[in-house]
Amino acid sequence: MSTSALPDSSPTARPSAEGLFDHWLQARGSDPWSPLTAQAAKPYRFIWGAWSKFLLAHLDAQGQNVAALAWNEASAVQVLHFINHIPQTAKGRKVSDITRRRYWRVLDRIYDHALLMGWIEINPVHAVAAAERPPSEDPKGAILSDAMWQAGIAHIPPGADLVGARDRAVLMLLFELGLAPEELRMLRMDNLLYSTPQGDSGETQIIGVHIEGLRDNQQRKLSISTALARGLAHWLRARAQYPAMQGEVSLFCSRKSRTLSNHTLLHLVTKTLSEAAQSAGLPTPARLGPQIVRNTAIVRWLNAGMSLADVVERAGLKNVNGLLHLRDLVSDEARAALSQRARSF
Repeated sequence: MSTSALPDSSPTARPSAEGLFDHWLQARGSDPWSPLTAQAAKPYRFIWGAWSKFLLAHLDAQGQNVAALAWNEASAVQVLHFINHIPQTAKGRKVSDITRRRYWRVLDRIYDHALLMGWIEINPVHAVAAAERPPSEDPKGAILSDAMWQAGIAHIPPGADLVGARDRAVLMLLFELGLAPEELRMLRMDNLLYSTPQGDSGETQIIGVHIEGLRDNQQRKLSISTALARGLAHWLRARAQYPAMQGEVSLFCSRKSRTLSNHTLLHLVTKTLSEAAQSAGLPTPARLGPQIVRNTAIVRWLNAGMSLADVVERAGLKNVNGLLHLRDLVSDEARAALSQRARSF
């Protein structure tokens, strides 16, 4: 994003609270990924205005009224009191977690911008203890620990029989490509990509998967590892021995269905992760299923330094906003990149 048209960003040019909001909005409006209009930003201006008024007569750690603070002088104490006692909440009514999270995110995005511009040294929103922060609105915003991720991979079945061969291929696809559950279930035989035949033998190898979907951004071709290619080839050999699947277009099936059902996929992943945790002596994850594996894969890509554009494309997302529910789970470097690109709520 070009900042040539923006005001001076030196610390000595620190703006007023209103000026900071306008500067942030101008930067957001110039964002080619997801520009924010002044009309769409009205709720954010309202929240920032409420915060600015709160700082004029804020409370200290003991709950006493003290002198007014400038926006750049605010600390975690004021942030926490503000989101827990939002002035606009009806008297006697508890502030909902959704409202607290919405106000939290607006402050966080704008202070992140100020931090980026060099107008503050610490984002006070970041300083609030993790246990006191409002919970995420999206329950899918959870991931497996590194130990649990490795345990899950280690617990993928060897594929000794028909069902084992299928389960091995399904789990390897999920862990390596981070496919959405529906994308994985709907894979067809012709979605597998093969190498060009080489030599007289004419042998080909599976080299990738063509993912399809209702949205244009879901259409993508993903290369795969040699290990995953072998897992898929192993399943195809087993599948060829299953009479009920002959002539069927779907890549995966169950004994009761010609396609892989939601129930079968959920049961497979849940069972694998639960058994992996027990085998490795780890706590069973609070959430189980294919979505948490997808979330973890995406976070691992971000933490490994993959660009936002590449992650968005690889995951089949519409834009970078599809990563916001994972924002608090990535590394500081990845979070900083998201802070510059993501749409505020």
